[in-house]
Amino acid sequence: MKLLRLKILGEDFRSLPANVDYEFKHTSEDNKLSTKVFAGLNGSGKSNFLELLAEIFYYLERYHIETTPKDYMRNANFGFEIEYLLPLKNLSNGISSFKFKNACHVRIIKRIQDKDDNSTPVEFSYCEYGEKDFIRRDFHTNDLLPKKVIAYTSGQNELLSNPFIRLRYHYFTEMVNSEYKRANRRMYFLDAESNYSIFVANMLLGKTAPLNYLKSIFRIEDLHSFRITFNYKHNTQEALTLLKEKQTLWNPLKACATTWRDDTEAKCLVLDFVINEATHQAFQYYYKTAFNLFQAFYELQSLNLLIEKQATRKFVTNAHKTINITDELSKSDPSDLIFRIEKIRIKKQKSDDNKKDILYYKSLSDGEHQLNEVIGSVMMMEEDGCLFLMDEPDTHFNPKWRAKMVTMLNRVSGKEYDAEGNPENIHQQELIMTTHSPFIISDNHKENVYKFVRDGKTLKLENPEFETFGASVSFILETIFDRDITISDFSNKELNNLKKSINTLDDIRRVKKELLSFGESIEKFDAYSYVMAKENELKSDRHVD
Repeated sequence: MKLLRLKILGEDFRSLPANVDYEFKHTSEDNKLSTKVFAGLNGSGKSNFLELLAEIFYYLERYHIETTPKDYMRNANFGFEIEYLLPLKNLSNGISSFKFKNACHVRIIKRIQDKDDNSTPVEFSYCEYGEKDFIRRDFHTNDLLPKKVIAYTSGQNELLSNPFIRLRYHYFTEMVNSEYKRANRRMYFLDAESNYSIFVANMLLGKTAPLNYLKSIFRIEDLHSFRITFNYKHNTQEALTLLKEKQTLWNPLKACATTWRDDTEAKCLVLDFVINEATHQAFQYYYKTAFNLFQAFYELQSLNLLIEKQATRKFVTNAHKTINITDELSKSDPSDLIFRIEKIRIKKQKSDDNKKDILYYKSLSDGEHQLNEVIGSVMMMEEDGCLFLMDEPDTHFNPKWRAKMVTMLNRVSGKEYDAEGNPENIHQQELIMTTHSPFIISDNHKENVYKFVRDGKTLKLENPEFETFGASVSFILETIFDRDITISDFSNKELNNLKKSINTLDDIRRVKKELLSFGESIEKFDAYSYVMAKENELKSDRHVD
């Protein structure tokens, strides 16, 4: 998927003004993952834009759920126009078909309706990219949506998770109350639970070349062992019925386990996995791909909503988009969860004493966990036409990782790899990310970088005037973040105070000595230049006198 245009109809969305065309350039690079980088100062609206996209696709997903009330579909205060490209080869609805030479250009309009207007609130249409005549589509419209929408936030923007949490509760309600079972979920939010799922799924079923690359970053050899626990002590009729229906989800896991025990006293089923070649083969037989295994884990984690109160479920499914749902949800004790992955241990690379170190995955740093979630989620997604929404995915990365983040994303996005493990063909996904990192901006051409510029209530999305690809950190700080100094304000102020304190040649000697206590920077070099010029000026004045 590649976003082309977006317009809000009706009310403003948080800080984003309505009735403004937000347009995006289409760039085509077969050998590079499609990325759009949203940059700008805090409060400029970058994160709100990701939230808007999440709310739009949440609405469109609910639009296709049979149990969604018609009143919600109208949603008089929420309207939009969105256009994007999908890498479809053909589109058929059983009556007619359309073959695409290039990409499929999708346009979806959600109108603002009066209460008495009972017409269909959403119009779906499509055409060949580059053509102008759109064809309206009224059946199988979910074919025109992204294959998957996956979101991640570093933790500072919990509003991004809201539509995904609400949708998870809707899926769950549908699973409990209806015979209709959704086999292919579209929207996934990556949280602490999914962090474990991503890691285990990739370690067991990741493609060889990107998996070896990921292992080299983590400096690990393989997964050593892990445990899955199914807790069936919740004996409500709802829980008993649903757990019986969902046995088909954990039977393959039971078949892959090294050992298992059904603890009737504790009312739990414990599956232990010690990883060897046979374990990898068993998971390959039952799940085929890392994402299939991740999907199974994600579905099983939904069973944990059984322990939520009915009032909580109702609150979440009806919560307004302005409410931060995570603030209202209680944290469950891990021992109460229906399904959990735990005790993940990994084999570190051989050390100097030729012994393998085995450690718990939880003992890795925050940056390593974030790397697994960001890079690992892109790595396991092998289906074209997906959208990733990532809010500041580099916050816990060290500068070295930030500088190579785009490289890492591309290294794990290949459909095929050469003998040296380099990707030869990149999956057709789009990753939209917000960032304050000059390194990430420097790895993208200016057509893919959007600076958010706010002037009062007006918001503009501008491509930088100058090329950003390969640009220096100091240049990007100045052009994108309006910062023309490369050091902190405090140290810069001290340098300026030193320069201002020079009145005599004695001051020159003192300032030169004090400058030795500063680290190397352009500002320090400029201060030295100023001192030398001032010294020549004072000596000249003395000579004249």
